[in-house]
Formats: sequence, structure tokens, C-alpha cells
Amino acid sequence: MLKRLSAIKNLHKLTLLGAFSLALYAPIKDIVQYISAHFESETIQIVDASFGSHLPWQEPNTTYLKVSQNARASLSHPQIIYTKLRFVNPTSEHQSYRKIWLNFSHQNGDQEYTTDYTLYNSETRQRLIGHSIQLGPNSAIDVVAAYRFIPSYRDKSPVSMSVSWEGQHLLRERACDYNLKEAANTTFHYQCRQ
Repeated sequence: MLKRLSAIKNLHKLTLLGAFSLALYAPIKDIVQYISAHFESETIQIVDASFGSHLPWQEPNTTYLKVSQNARASLSHPQIIYTKLRFVNPTSEHQSYRKIWLNFSHQNGDQEYTTDYTLYNSETRQRLIGHSIQLGPNSAIDVVAAYRFIPSYRDKSPVSMSVSWEGQHLLRERACDYNLKEAANTTFHYQCRQ
């Protein structure tokens, strides 16, 4: 009889513990979501890049390619670099992305950048007015940026490319790197590393 009462007490304890954990699930989940949303920040990703040979809205299966359009060799020459940028704002406030720089790093540590760009809507191909993007809360948009790249170092090609922008506190923030040595080609398909 005592064993049976003991087993029933244990069953009641387990049932009570299960009900208690179910009751706490929703509030704990909400707290975790609130904390993670509080620490999230806006980002820019380089989704794709095209180095002067194709416009980003052209079909990728072109039947020919000129020798002069080899991206690795041509990065030492002035050209237009089309980048598809993804602006992501996971916060609950409006965010502005100003002064979006394309940065280039060389193997020996030299740095160069370009700020001469024009923004285009990736769906309608219309030119956007201005040099900044403002995004609403919890939203994202893809934009094509055409950067005019004039190399600073003669006969040297950069090995990686990244994008940075002026944040709310006027500090530059960096997004993902685009490895030019391994990924640079004349098509528009590369996904950047985070």
C-alpha cells in the first residue's frame, strides 16, 4: 500500500513538473526572442558581383566571352563593378545606410576603396536617387550598385572585396568578404561568406 502511495506521489510530481514546464515555455520563448532582437543589428551582404562583363540583369548563359573580360586580369584596370547588395534590418526601428563603400584588400595588406556608385532597383532596373538606403523595421531589400573602380596600385589586383557603410554613430561597419582570388569571374552568381 505504501509503495502504491509513493508511486502515485511520484506521478503527481511528474505531472506537476510537466504542467509547470509547459506554463513557462511561452514566456521564456518570448524573453529569448526579445533579447535576440535587441542585440541584432542591420547588415549589408554582397549577394553577387559582376566585374564589367555582364549587367546583373542579363541572362547568365551568354554564348561567348572576350579574353579582355577575364576578371582576375582586369581588376588592375579601371572598370564598372556591379554588385547586388542585400540590405537587412532585423531591428524594430528604421535604419539608414549611408556612404556605402566597396573596399579592396591586397595580399600585402594594402587597402583601396571606391565610393563612386549609382544605385538601381534590382527588379525594375530603375536608377535610384541619392546614395543612401532607408529601411523600415524587420525588412530587407536587394539593390544593384554600380561602382566605378579605378585602381590605386599599378599592375596589382586585389584579393578580396568587402562592403562597409556609415552607421548610426558615424562609424564604418563591415559586412561579408568576397574572395576575389577564388570567386571572381564574369558571371553574377557568387554568394558571399558571413
